[in-house]
Amino acid sequence: MIYTTGTIAISGNTLTGTGTNFTAAGSLIRNGCTVIALTSPAQVFQITAIGGATSLTVTPAANPAIPAGTKYAILLSDSLSVDGLAQDIAETFTMYQRYMSGFADVMNGTSDVTITINGTAVTVPGQKSLAKKGANSDITSLSGLTTALSISQGGTGATNAADARKNLDLGDSATRSVGTVTGTVAAGDDSRITGALQKTGGTLTGQMNLKSAPIAADANSVISANGGLDVDLSKGFILKGRVQQGASSDNNILTISGDGDTPTTGYVGAFQYNWYADGWIAGITRGSGTNTIAYSIYYNGASYGTGSKLWSFNYDGSATSQGAWVNGSDERHKSNIEPVAQPLAAVLSLRGVTYDIQDGERGVGLIAQDVEKWCPDAVKTYGDRKFSDGTVIENFKFLDTSGVAAAYHTEAIKELFNLVELALNDPDQARYVIKAVKDASELSQSGS
Repeated sequence: MIYTTGTIAISGNTLTGTGTNFTAAGSLIRNGCTVIALTSPAQVFQITAIGGATSLTVTPAANPAIPAGTKYAILLSDSLSVDGLAQDIAETFTMYQRYMSGFADVMNGTSDVTITINGTAVTVPGQKSLAKKGANSDITSLSGLTTALSISQGGTGATNAADARKNLDLGDSATRSVGTVTGTVAAGDDSRITGALQKTGGTLTGQMNLKSAPIAADANSVISANGGLDVDLSKGFILKGRVQQGASSDNNILTISGDGDTPTTGYVGAFQYNWYADGWIAGITRGSGTNTIAYSIYYNGASYGTGSKLWSFNYDGSATSQGAWVNGSDERHKSNIEPVAQPLAAVLSLRGVTYDIQDGERGVGLIAQDVEKWCPDAVKTYGDRKFSDGTVIENFKFLDTSGVAAAYHTEAIKELFNLVELALNDPDQARYVIKAVKDASELSQSGS
């Protein structure tokens, strides 16, 4: 047999092991054993003393020294004297004696016992501690179960039904029958729970109908409906607000829902917003039948005394109001200001037309593609547009008609004025300029 666990290093007569256990029970390592260091060439030593699990004294001295990490082999039975045999037998008996002593401690122990087997420490509970413990100390076999298991041990702590129910805090409900009359436990079809709702919270999974009473919430409460709120507006719907600093006026938000009695152009679905005397309404207005006319915004004008105002986004795509749409045009927020090029030629090439609008009615104005040839800045795209028949126009073009008309017609009038003046002073040159303008206009119309 040989022992090869771990690696060694030898300096002089001292052998130092790494990962070794030269003193382990049953290892059979003793004085006189041969140690072979697996170097090239190999060196052979004899053990003269065992210093510990990782230390031996050997002879002769290593020459040269054996480096750390060297593999080795200890011959345990190369030549066995009577003394060596006696030592091996003694070590073996000692090892088994330790094992038997440990097993005895396990069988008789009343707490955890640690024993070492093949050099590894193992901790196990003493057998007596398993049977006689706590309230069950009298239980030594299944036939002797006379004491009830405690609740913490998975039992009821009682030996009769009444005490068991008491210990488990079951009250008297466990002894009542299921029924629909007083003194019975209510089932799901019990009329006694009809109309009963949670007062401190709960989940309502079915429909709740309010016959003659509203839902009321105090000033510090919120009604939340993450999944949506379905409300019958036959009597209106008010979202109550408040004015700061406790003023007497309110800023409630009211809903408006119409029916067949609502007059034409009246609101049939809207919200009314209030702030002191001012009131605003935003929503849809009806036509003469089942159609709607517009989404409109109404202001009562109370704060300004100028009368009411109405803005409408009409069903045909147009927008109307009692005032003008006023664009910002302050020179201070503009840069790279440049006059439009060839305004007269551009105006001559533009088509002022009327037309039918897909998903709309008749219209009048300019064509975006005509303007784009002269002024791409006036044409915008915001993605594709899909119509009711399924037609899709990619990169649908929008036109700044008012900007184009203002800029090009203004500059065209200036160019015409200069041309009139030129015609008076130099008719031939004027004819040349007119021809150049016409050529540019015709070139644009041809698609260039």
